Amino acid sequence: MDNKVVDLRGVTCGLVPMIVNHLDNCSNPVVDFNIRLGIREEILSGFGTGGNWEIEVFDDLGCDKLRFTRIREKAMDKLNIVEY
Repeated sequence: MDNKVVDLRGVTCGLVPMIVNHLDNCSNPVVDFNIRLGIREEILSGFGTGGNWEIEVFDDLGCDKLRFTRIREKAMDKLNIVEY
């Protein structure tokens, strides 16, 4: 798996915007962020549904790990009123 790992354990303010900035400027399909312990709920509530990324949280040694996996674009079937 081609994971990019970003260590943000020392960041206390502006963590969500910093993560969003990293994700916007990254072409990797999977990005891991190391964040300080005890703030996973706050971080997850800041992302809501995650948009174009699937979000997972793992316990790691001395930190929590957020894993963002890019969701592949799905070809959406458009409703064709004529055929409906």
